[in-house]
Amino acid sequence: MTKPKQTSLLATVLRQIRSKATGKNYQISIALPFAYVDDSINIAPYDKPLTAWPVVYLLDPFLFFGMITDIVRTMAWCDRTTDAIIVGIGYPEEESLRETWRKGFAARTHDLTPIQSEKSEKYNSEWLKLDVKTGGGGKFYRFIKQELIPLIDQEYRTDPEKRILAGHSHGGLFTLFAMFQEPGLFSSYISSSPSLHFAEKVMFTLESEYAKKHKKLPAQIFLSAGELEEDTEDTTLTDIYRFAALLESRNYKGFSLTKQVFLDNKHCEVPAPAFQVGLKMALMKSEARSSSPP
Repeated sequence: MTKPKQTSLLATVLRQIRSKATGKNYQISIALPFAYVDDSINIAPYDKPLTAWPVVYLLDPFLFFGMITDIVRTMAWCDRTTDAIIVGIGYPEEESLRETWRKGFAARTHDLTPIQSEKSEKYNSEWLKLDVKTGGGGKFYRFIKQELIPLIDQEYRTDPEKRILAGHSHGGLFTLFAMFQEPGLFSSYISSSPSLHFAEKVMFTLESEYAKKHKKLPAQIFLSAGELEEDTEDTTLTDIYRFAALLESRNYKGFSLTKQVFLDNKHCEVPAPAFQVGLKMALMKSEARSSSPP
């Protein structure tokens, strides 16, 4: 047996980016459709390479990049959904796995939260044993919009009409936050178990402020959670039902909401089914959509 060596997913690359908006370094994980890399592959569905590909922008790739890449590629074999470019927005590797986890988790807590929360900072600083900050969501959004998306669009054959943002937990919270910043920037939003409790449920306030000024919300969103997330200290399900009802009551033009609760799933178990269903909706081919039963 040969000596072990580090492996990676097929047709994936890593890029390092220094953001002007946030002042942070990011490790960008990019997975390309097989047909993008080699259009001579002659097995379904890779015998029909696209001139432009959908792009899935994924938060917390250190947890979900492999999962999402495999889900998208595997679903495409059934020829009802389109393969896509996966762009994971993460953080550089540190000197050890432990430090990569600690510093990455601290960085994402800052980037994925829309406002400052002393309660969240205290909690995360104690268990990570780092000085954790919150409220960097605005700058992080500008990084994605002004720096990352233009770079990806410039260097890869992307379809700007099929741009998807996906996140879980704080990532799901940021996904909702981004939807209200500039709804047309992404065509679809996948928000799995969003942390709607954050900062005294500030997302409800942000939605209310948006509703006062806008009648349109051109976005397709998949909002989900696990059945077992609700208990005396966790109101995830109640919050999601309330937030979904609020969105539906606005009658926003151009808005489409699908919500789902996954039975017998806790917070850390639900990302896989949530992302699979959400990505299936977002990447469904028009001909497959029209032929699907009601």
